[in-house]
Amino acid sequence: MTPMTGSGPRLLALSLLLFALMPAAGARAQQVERVEIVEWGIYRTDNIGTYANPDSPSGTSYLAANIRLQQTTTVIPALVGLTLGFRYEVVGRPPGEKLTLKYVIRFPLQGLTNPDSAKTFFIMETGSLTFVGGIKFEGYTFEHDWEVETGPWTLEIWHGGRKLAEKTFMVTRLVSSAQ
Repeated sequence: MTPMTGSGPRLLALSLLLFALMPAAGARAQQVERVEIVEWGIYRTDNIGTYANPDSPSGTSYLAANIRLQQTTTVIPALVGLTLGFRYEVVGRPPGEKLTLKYVIRFPLQGLTNPDSAKTFFIMETGSLTFVGGIKFEGYTFEHDWEVETGPWTLEIWHGGRKLAEKTFMVTRLVSSAQ
Protein backbone atom coordinates (compact mmCIF):
# COMPACT_ATOMS: atom_id res chain seq x y z
CA MET A 1 0.00 0.00 0.00
CA THR A 2 1.29 3.46 -0.92
CA PRO A 3 1.42 5.93 1.95
CA MET A 4 -0.87 9.01 1.55
CA THR A 5 0.46 12.51 1.84
CA GLY A 6 -1.41 15.39 3.46
CA SER A 7 -2.97 16.45 0.10
CA GLY A 8 -4.06 12.95 -0.87
CA PRO A 9 -7.34 12.75 1.09
CA ARG A 10 -8.36 16.23 -0.06
CA LEU A 11 -7.61 15.34 -3.70
CA LEU A 12 -9.60 12.11 -3.35
CA ALA A 13 -12.56 13.98 -1.79
CA LEU A 14 -12.45 16.61 -4.55
CA SER A 15 -12.32 13.92 -7.24
CA LEU A 16 -15.32 12.12 -5.71
CA LEU A 17 -17.26 15.40 -5.51
CA LEU A 18 -16.56 16.23 -9.16
CA PHE A 19 -17.53 12.71 -10.20
CA ALA A 20 -20.83 13.02 -8.31
CA LEU A 21 -21.62 16.34 -10.01
CA MET A 22 -21.03 15.00 -13.53
CA PRO A 23 -24.17 13.97 -15.47
CA ALA A 24 -24.81 10.25 -15.65
CA ALA A 25 -23.44 8.57 -18.75
CA GLY A 26 -26.96 7.55 -19.79
CA ALA A 27 -28.37 11.09 -19.47
CA ARG A 28 -28.95 12.87 -22.75
CA ALA A 29 -28.37 16.59 -23.08
CA GLN A 30 -30.96 18.74 -24.80
CA GLN A 31 -29.74 19.88 -28.20
CA VAL A 32 -31.59 22.23 -30.52
CA GLU A 33 -30.09 21.85 -33.99
CA ARG A 34 -32.40 24.16 -35.93
CA VAL A 35 -35.91 25.44 -36.43
CA GLU A 36 -37.68 24.78 -39.72
CA ILE A 37 -40.50 27.08 -40.79
CA VAL A 38 -43.08 24.69 -42.23
CA GLU A 39 -45.77 27.19 -43.31
CA TRP A 40 -46.38 30.94 -43.23
CA GLY A 41 -48.81 33.60 -44.27
CA ILE A 42 -52.28 34.74 -43.28
CA TYR A 43 -54.14 32.71 -40.64
CA ARG A 44 -57.54 32.47 -39.00
CA THR A 45 -57.59 31.58 -35.31
CA ASP A 46 -60.10 31.23 -32.52
CA ASN A 47 -59.41 33.33 -29.42
CA ILE A 48 -59.82 31.07 -26.37
CA GLY A 49 -58.47 33.41 -23.71
CA THR A 50 -56.76 36.73 -23.10
CA TYR A 51 -53.98 37.52 -20.62
CA ALA A 52 -52.05 40.63 -19.63
CA ASN A 53 -48.75 40.95 -21.47
CA PRO A 54 -46.76 44.12 -20.74
CA ASP A 55 -44.35 43.24 -23.59
CA SER A 56 -47.17 43.49 -26.15
CA PRO A 57 -47.99 46.89 -27.68
CA SER A 58 -51.68 46.44 -26.78
CA GLY A 59 -50.85 45.24 -23.25
CA THR A 60 -52.55 41.90 -23.83
CA SER A 61 -52.06 38.67 -25.73
CA TYR A 62 -54.43 35.85 -26.41
CA LEU A 63 -54.35 32.10 -26.62
CA ALA A 64 -55.28 30.82 -30.06
CA ALA A 65 -56.92 27.55 -31.04
CA ASN A 66 -58.09 26.06 -34.31
CA ILE A 67 -55.28 27.79 -36.21
CA ARG A 68 -55.87 27.61 -39.96
CA LEU A 69 -53.63 28.81 -42.77
CA GLN A 70 -55.72 30.91 -45.17
CA GLN A 71 -53.04 31.95 -47.66
CA THR A 72 -49.33 31.29 -48.06
CA THR A 73 -47.82 34.72 -48.64
CA THR A 74 -45.37 37.25 -47.24
CA VAL A 75 -47.42 40.22 -48.54
CA ILE A 76 -50.00 41.03 -45.88
CA PRO A 77 -52.97 43.40 -46.29
CA ALA A 78 -53.04 46.13 -43.62
CA LEU A 79 -56.42 45.18 -42.10
CA VAL A 80 -57.70 45.05 -38.53
CA GLY A 81 -58.55 41.47 -37.56
CA LEU A 82 -55.92 39.87 -39.78
CA THR A 83 -53.34 37.43 -38.34
CA LEU A 84 -49.88 36.93 -39.87
CA GLY A 85 -47.43 34.32 -38.71
CA PHE A 86 -45.81 30.94 -39.23
CA ARG A 87 -45.70 27.39 -37.98
CA TYR A 88 -42.32 25.92 -37.15
CA GLU A 89 -40.74 22.67 -36.02
CA VAL A 90 -37.89 22.38 -33.53
CA VAL A 91 -35.29 19.88 -34.79
CA GLY A 92 -33.00 18.39 -32.16
CA ARG A 93 -32.90 15.82 -29.41
CA PRO A 94 -34.20 14.21 -27.39
CA PRO A 95 -37.63 14.16 -29.03
CA GLY A 96 -40.35 15.53 -26.79
CA GLU A 97 -37.95 17.52 -24.59
CA LYS A 98 -39.60 20.72 -23.34
CA LEU A 99 -37.81 23.99 -23.95
CA THR A 100 -38.40 27.71 -23.98
CA LEU A 101 -37.53 29.66 -27.08
CA LYS A 102 -37.49 33.42 -27.46
CA TYR A 103 -40.05 34.76 -29.91
CA VAL A 104 -39.19 38.21 -31.32
CA ILE A 105 -41.25 40.53 -33.54
CA ARG A 106 -39.49 43.46 -35.15
CA PHE A 107 -42.06 46.08 -36.12
CA PRO A 108 -41.69 48.53 -39.04
CA LEU A 109 -39.19 51.38 -38.49
CA GLN A 110 -41.86 53.82 -37.25
CA GLY A 111 -42.85 51.32 -34.53
CA LEU A 112 -46.31 50.85 -33.03
CA THR A 113 -47.57 53.58 -30.72
CA ASN A 114 -50.31 52.65 -28.28
CA PRO A 115 -52.52 55.77 -27.95
CA ASP A 116 -53.62 54.79 -24.41
CA SER A 117 -50.09 54.55 -22.98
CA ALA A 118 -48.31 56.80 -25.55
CA LYS A 119 -45.58 54.14 -25.57
CA THR A 120 -43.94 53.24 -28.89
CA PHE A 121 -42.82 49.64 -29.48
CA PHE A 122 -40.12 48.81 -32.02
CA ILE A 123 -39.66 45.21 -30.92
CA MET A 124 -41.57 42.63 -28.88
CA GLU A 125 -39.89 39.69 -27.13
CA THR A 126 -41.63 36.87 -25.30
CA GLY A 127 -40.84 33.36 -24.15
CA SER A 128 -42.42 30.53 -26.09
CA LEU A 129 -42.77 27.11 -24.44
CA THR A 130 -42.51 24.25 -26.94
CA PHE A 131 -40.80 20.87 -27.32
CA VAL A 132 -38.30 19.18 -29.60
CA GLY A 133 -40.07 17.67 -32.60
CA GLY A 134 -43.23 19.66 -32.02
CA ILE A 135 -44.88 22.05 -34.43
CA LYS A 136 -45.89 25.41 -32.99
CA PHE A 137 -47.55 28.56 -34.28
CA GLU A 138 -46.36 32.11 -33.62
CA GLY A 139 -48.07 35.15 -35.05
CA TYR A 140 -49.52 38.58 -34.56
CA THR A 141 -53.12 39.74 -34.94
CA PHE A 142 -53.95 43.34 -35.79
CA GLU A 143 -56.56 44.09 -33.10
CA HIS A 144 -56.56 47.92 -33.28
CA ASP A 145 -56.23 50.49 -36.08
CA TRP A 146 -53.03 51.85 -34.54
CA GLU A 147 -51.35 48.41 -34.80
CA VAL A 148 -51.81 48.24 -38.57
CA GLU A 149 -48.48 49.80 -39.59
CA THR A 150 -47.19 49.23 -43.10
CA GLY A 151 -43.68 48.06 -43.78
CA PRO A 152 -41.60 45.01 -42.91
CA TRP A 153 -42.62 42.88 -39.93
CA THR A 154 -39.95 40.32 -39.01
CA LEU A 155 -40.75 37.33 -36.80
CA GLU A 156 -37.79 35.48 -35.27
CA ILE A 157 -37.17 32.41 -33.10
CA TRP A 158 -34.10 32.38 -30.81
CA HIS A 159 -32.52 29.82 -28.48
CA GLY A 160 -29.47 30.32 -26.30
CA GLY A 161 -28.47 33.58 -27.97
CA ARG A 162 -28.70 32.04 -31.43
CA LYS A 163 -31.27 33.04 -34.06
CA LEU A 164 -32.77 29.84 -35.45
CA ALA A 165 -35.47 31.13 -37.79
CA GLU A 166 -36.74 34.33 -39.34
CA LYS A 167 -39.55 35.31 -41.69
CA THR A 168 -40.27 38.84 -42.91
CA PHE A 169 -43.75 39.92 -43.99
CA MET A 170 -44.47 43.11 -45.92
CA VAL A 171 -47.63 44.73 -44.56
CA THR A 172 -49.11 46.95 -47.24
CA ARG A 173 -52.23 48.84 -48.16
CA LEU A 174 -51.64 48.00 -51.84
CA VAL A 175 -52.39 44.31 -52.25
CA SER A 176 -52.85 42.67 -55.61
CA SER A 177 -55.27 39.78 -55.98
CA ALA A 178 -52.64 37.95 -58.08
CA GLN A 179 -50.32 36.98 -55.18
